[in-house]
Amino acid sequence: MSTDQEEQLSSYENQVRYYTEVITRNPEYELVDIYADEGISGTNTKKRDDFNRMIADCRAGKIDLIITKSISRFARNTLDCLNYVRELKDLGIGIIFEKENINTLDAKGEVLLTILSSLAQDESRSISENCTWGIRRRFEQGKHKMSTKRFLGYDTDEEGHLVVNRQQAKIVVRLYEEFMSGKTVDYIARIFKAEKIKNWDGKYNWQASTLDSMLRNEKYMGDAILQKSYTADFLSKRRVINDGSVQMYHIEEDHEPIIDIETWEAVQTELERRAQYCKEHFTNAYGQMSEKNPFYAKIICGNCRNIYSRVKYTTRAGTKITKWRCGSCNKADGHKVCSNRYVTDETFTKLFVMSWNEIVEHQADYQERWQENIKGDDVLLRYKTKLVMKHAAAGPIKEFDSALMMAVMDHITVYEDGRLKIRFYDGTEFEVATE
Repeated sequence: MSTDQEEQLSSYENQVRYYTEVITRNPEYELVDIYADEGISGTNTKKRDDFNRMIADCRAGKIDLIITKSISRFARNTLDCLNYVRELKDLGIGIIFEKENINTLDAKGEVLLTILSSLAQDESRSISENCTWGIRRRFEQGKHKMSTKRFLGYDTDEEGHLVVNRQQAKIVVRLYEEFMSGKTVDYIARIFKAEKIKNWDGKYNWQASTLDSMLRNEKYMGDAILQKSYTADFLSKRRVINDGSVQMYHIEEDHEPIIDIETWEAVQTELERRAQYCKEHFTNAYGQMSEKNPFYAKIICGNCRNIYSRVKYTTRAGTKITKWRCGSCNKADGHKVCSNRYVTDETFTKLFVMSWNEIVEHQADYQERWQENIKGDDVLLRYKTKLVMKHAAAGPIKEFDSALMMAVMDHITVYEDGRLKIRFYDGTEFEVATE
């Protein structure tokens, strides 16, 4: 026995009491147990713990007869209903449906059961469609209730409206800032774990995929897109990503934002830029090990556009050397795919320090272009330019700073003739000749 409609929950205890009395008063019956799933839909059995426990007890030989109020209380899925009825019948176990006056051990029972269970399933379909219709009408009016169980940064009030969780919001803001400072979601996840920053569940098990979805979530800028997924099958409750099959609803300024709109748009553009960057330079990762290998995916071959990879080796004299080589310079069929040269790690670090200090010491000369960038339509260029200006104001550096490099430098291009070209996010470029 189960109840699945909100208005029926009040009768739950009454139903349990009724069947307990019916069975205990009949001397031919011996009560094994009352199996009742409160408030659970009968369209499938996956989440019906007591129903599944009852079937297990039947298979274990503990039950001879089941009494239930109606077919819809047993199952609203025709296939499930008939399969379980036939299985139990084979075990010599009958089911009495009081409302329909059906005993499954009766020869006529299965014919009636097939018809009536189909009607129960159709009723469930109708209820599901009516509920869906009501939800979509509320969406059209901008009305919705949103769960924050797995949603960091917000709580809900009594009416289901999103309210900023000030403590968690600090984590969201930091995520966006760290990402726009050049770090990857993999790197940020490791930082959060190391610092024991709590996730929405109070644990420290940050995943890169979780952070990526947070960066793409429009709710952090105060908007809400409703019906991103929908129930494709009312029986299985299977939900699918909405690819445009049903209408989505975009509500602007739905709630208080945590991230300002310019930062959010800059992040979306940066996500697209990194994806395109990886595609153009034939790599599937954008600096996953930034803390140990900050130049990863930042060095580009001027010949074939592949990214350079770092290799370490020891000379015959026992000296350990770190060099970079084009990712396609390995030999294929006895021939080098790319003939571009090797470059030492030290060369890149010196180039960055020299170039960055040049910007810092002559930043007055860049002010006009920086202001043009800030006034322009490119939201990402505006954000990155402001970041370069902020770091430049801190003064020159004496040694290589990997965090600074990731924040301000776009990439370095290596040419076979010995030239190196370094490009910063504000568009500034320097070209130097090496041996």
